[in-house]
Amino acid sequence: MPGGRLEPSESLEQAVTREFREETGVAVRVVGSIGVCDFQVLWTLEDRSTERLHHIAMLYQVEVDRREEVRPVKAFPGQDSDGAAWLPPEEIEARSVSPVVLQAVDWLRSRRLSVARSLFDYRT
Repeated sequence: MPGGRLEPSESLEQAVTREFREETGVAVRVVGSIGVCDFQVLWTLEDRSTERLHHIAMLYQVEVDRREEVRPVKAFPGQDSDGAAWLPPEEIEARSVSPVVLQAVDWLRSRRLSVARSLFDYRT
């Protein structure tokens, strides 16, 4: 699921469309805001210690802009994605995707986001 940080003077909508194109090569338009989710991730660092990362994510519903062709994803320093794969929600495996994807799948099923903070354990 595309995501990232805002660039200077960038709106949330602009960031969504930019991140989507950078990370998937697909042009989208924002349909609406789904909501905000709050989660923590337990992660094993290289030194084998555990870090607890706190994330706040804003989720948006988008539509693919079929008038624009899909572009190849270009590598750049610090890139955190190597493309995209479209999967039906039932084929998504929890350990192989980010917590934001799991939150989005829950929304697809229920059309609701939990206000409770979730905890995901990705320690090895």
